[in-house]
Amino acid sequence: MRLLEKFKLPFLSTFLRDETNEDRTFFALTLITGVAAGLVAVSLHQITYALTDWIGTNKSFDLRALCLGGGALLVSSWFTFRHFPSTSGSGIPGVKVALAVFHGKIELKNTIAKYVTTIFSLSSGLSIGREGPTVAVTSGIGSWLGSIFSLPKARIKALVAIGSAGGIAAAFHTPIAAVIFTLEEVVGDLNATKVLGPVIISAVAASITAQVLLGGEPHAFDQLHYSLSSSRELIVYLLLGIICAVLGTAWVKSVLKMREINLKIFKHHRLTPTMIVFFVIAAISLIYPRVLGSGHDTIAEALNSLLLDWKLLAALFVLKFIATTLSYSTGVSGGLFMPTLLMGATLGAFVASMAAQVFPEVANNPGAYALVGMGAYFVAVIRTPFTSIIMVFEMTRNYNLILPLMVANSISYVLSNHLLHGSVYENLSEQDGIHLPTRDDNEVLESLVVEDAMVTEPVTLNSHLTAQEAWEGTRHGEYSGYPVVRNGLLDGMVSTNQLKAMVARGDGAKKISDIAEQKVITIHPDQSLLVAFHKLKRFQVSRLPVVSRLNDKKLIGIITAENIVSQFGYHIAEEEKLEQLEKETEEIIEDIVEDIIEDKKEDKPIKV
Repeated sequence: MRLLEKFKLPFLSTFLRDETNEDRTFFALTLITGVAAGLVAVSLHQITYALTDWIGTNKSFDLRALCLGGGALLVSSWFTFRHFPSTSGSGIPGVKVALAVFHGKIELKNTIAKYVTTIFSLSSGLSIGREGPTVAVTSGIGSWLGSIFSLPKARIKALVAIGSAGGIAAAFHTPIAAVIFTLEEVVGDLNATKVLGPVIISAVAASITAQVLLGGEPHAFDQLHYSLSSSRELIVYLLLGIICAVLGTAWVKSVLKMREINLKIFKHHRLTPTMIVFFVIAAISLIYPRVLGSGHDTIAEALNSLLLDWKLLAALFVLKFIATTLSYSTGVSGGLFMPTLLMGATLGAFVASMAAQVFPEVANNPGAYALVGMGAYFVAVIRTPFTSIIMVFEMTRNYNLILPLMVANSISYVLSNHLLHGSVYENLSEQDGIHLPTRDDNEVLESLVVEDAMVTEPVTLNSHLTAQEAWEGTRHGEYSGYPVVRNGLLDGMVSTNQLKAMVARGDGAKKISDIAEQKVITIHPDQSLLVAFHKLKRFQVSRLPVVSRLNDKKLIGIITAENIVSQFGYHIAEEEKLEQLEKETEEIIEDIVEDIIEDKKEDKPIKV
């Protein structure tokens, strides 16, 4: 820490000139985090690519690749399972836990360990990607920078989100999708306007850094040109969305089941199932080498319509499905973005190939269906519909398929939510006993408005009262603060502590209008309870006067945190009662139907 302090002061004096200016420091760290994210993403890609090529795990395994690849995986697994358990998996759930539980604090040693273990695990040839771990590492860098410069908790949490956006932007060359993914999945709030600006800056800085380091090379998919030939194609795209939802959900469930089996059979010996999976995938690669790694090149083949045989596509999807399930269920450091996109692309091309046999004039472009399949399958697994659409669009830069992409993604998102609640990250965390924050509570609070929970006849104090009179009238009351009204209109707020202090000083004869707070924080009856919660927390007040939108002096109620909690609890209780009633009704109907069937079998008259 002393070394960090010695580093911090000269850095601030050289670049920031004013250590007390928190905004300037935060802006500088935002830029630094974005550039660092670009460096991390490029280095992770280049090192992994070089190692994979040297070991030989980018093609069918031979004895050398088997030994070196197995050794790399063994090293990665040993560090992950024995010393740095936080480096397990993609790392994105860990980032969300850090934000929700530890105020954005991520230890530097875990960040470094995540970087190293990811390089070794990706080099082994397992069917995992680098994008999730990149997010984990870059988020850790943002957290570390915020910590060594002693920024407040809110700023550190913001830097975690800033690092996340930079990691995605640099890994995929998709800055817009990176911003949306960060808000939609990592932060969990698309309306998080406070971090929107810094997140955009980081995404742009990271993307530029990556392009400069890679020589400004274009994205592998941006030269593709597709178009919607007929409106009848939308029916096939709709079918594709349904298939992606079913199979994407099946993949998530298969990962959960495989992890459960591993835990039951091997318990705490996690190295054993990991090495078994490695040898299984090595064996599969002898039959079909494309199952190895993340599958970036295979996606390009699918999008360019180089994979046309439906049997080949079906085999690739099934084998990639199995390989990714086995790989991700081991818990080694690796993500699922690119393998998921590959499964979606393969599935889309397969659907196009089958549809072309029935409607050749409609499904005549397998690459277009592969593109839409990428987005629809991705949303079924990760449940980020906006990110899915924008990411696929940015990767291909093709406007013509936005409509089919939205159609397939929408049906996939709705149906997959019906088949399995929560994303793959949420379900994996729940299986591990970690409860990540979900959008459900916020959605309930947003659906309920202030009018539902406010006190409609609040106790008020007339502005003509003296402090002594007001104190005598409120000293035994249940409230700690009261609205002050003049001629029926809101004039301010006064607390019982203020009244007590005035009386104690001998100023009891003064009018309460002299001490009432004039700048009152108010809220409107149609605003959500979530907004009310935010205002109570932001301004550190215990109650909010509810005023009319037509006249901000007209008091129509008052709301406190207790009112919000009570209304929220009532809403949940009512929902539970309704669910129970629906369940009982279904049981009664089933009993009646069974009785009718039995009576019909025995030729008895049906009783109603």
